[in-house]
Amino acid sequence: MKVAMIGWEYPPFKVGGLGTHCYWLTQHLANLGVKVDFYVPKRSRAINVKEKNLKVIEIGITKVYPYDRVEEGALEGDFFESVNTYNELCAEKIHGNYDLIHVHDWLTVKAGINLKHKLGKPLIVTIHSTEFDRSGWLNPNEYFINVEKEGMERADRVIAVSHYTKKVIVDNYGIPEDKIRVVHNAVNHVGEGKKKRKIVLFLGRLTIQKGAEFFLRAAKRVLEKEDCLFVVAGGGDMLPRLVDLSVELGIANRVMFTGPLTDEEVKHLYRIASVYVMPSVSEPFGITALEAASAGAATIVSKNSGVKEILKHCLTVDFWDTDEMANKIIALLRYDPLRRAITRNAKRDLNFITWERTAQKTLEVYREVV
Repeated sequence: MKVAMIGWEYPPFKVGGLGTHCYWLTQHLANLGVKVDFYVPKRSRAINVKEKNLKVIEIGITKVYPYDRVEEGALEGDFFESVNTYNELCAEKIHGNYDLIHVHDWLTVKAGINLKHKLGKPLIVTIHSTEFDRSGWLNPNEYFINVEKEGMERADRVIAVSHYTKKVIVDNYGIPEDKIRVVHNAVNHVGEGKKKRKIVLFLGRLTIQKGAEFFLRAAKRVLEKEDCLFVVAGGGDMLPRLVDLSVELGIANRVMFTGPLTDEEVKHLYRIASVYVMPSVSEPFGITALEAASAGAATIVSKNSGVKEILKHCLTVDFWDTDEMANKIIALLRYDPLRRAITRNAKRDLNFITWERTAQKTLEVYREVV
């Protein structure tokens, strides 16, 4: 089987879970004997891969923003122009004897639709995040909604990264349930460090979707009872507001804002953090929770997330319930047996959450349409 897969980011050029997903999925599909041509915007240096069935092919474009939502302050004209140009170039330049086309999120949907018509081949659309998720359900942009809806309507199959996302697709886009297949993400294990510290970690883009504001409000309550350090790792348009909020709450001396980090710096934080919190307003999946658990951090995740469907040994909380979030953070910091039991059992969960399994389930979807 030969697949034309179109993405927007690919390591080392990535900003989130979409790039991680595409990297490991393509590697393991190739291991299963699927020939994958992965198309990506041209970067400053070439992306090298070693899998014999995998090619990463750059489509010429000079200026792109690898985001799934336009950040405040970004050059919106350039962003939309880059996305449209990239989709047009893919539709124009991609040709060959492919068995199917596979695209990811709204950024590549238009190219997929055009190629389905041009090549006469089935189209698979994977939805990693919808506009409702990215906007935190506050004033979602109709343009993105319409692009996503058209892509899912024209697709032969839609892959959702969780049952949570499947429900959003059915309820808000009117896509029939029998057209949607759920294929969960997986994790590349980080591994534990030598010593845990009294650190509570948040990691993610600092946007309304990710819920960092609720993390800080919970931190205020925790610091009234416990002496620990809260780390807010990542960059985004909300950073200045979050810094101001930490000052307003009187906890600025116990909160560290790291800004954007390298992969190695992220791994280091996972390894030294005792507790990881993912307080997202709406999280289709949440690979970071799996990464944190693989590094031995006890994990608290939002009830509005997909990862809790497969990471059974974690604590869950409503993102808005900062008192309950604080209570659970305190419990994990104070009671070593509780924290150890959660981390030990979470690692057992992770034994079944592999990219090989994700690739195998994706291949089963391919076989349905070919």
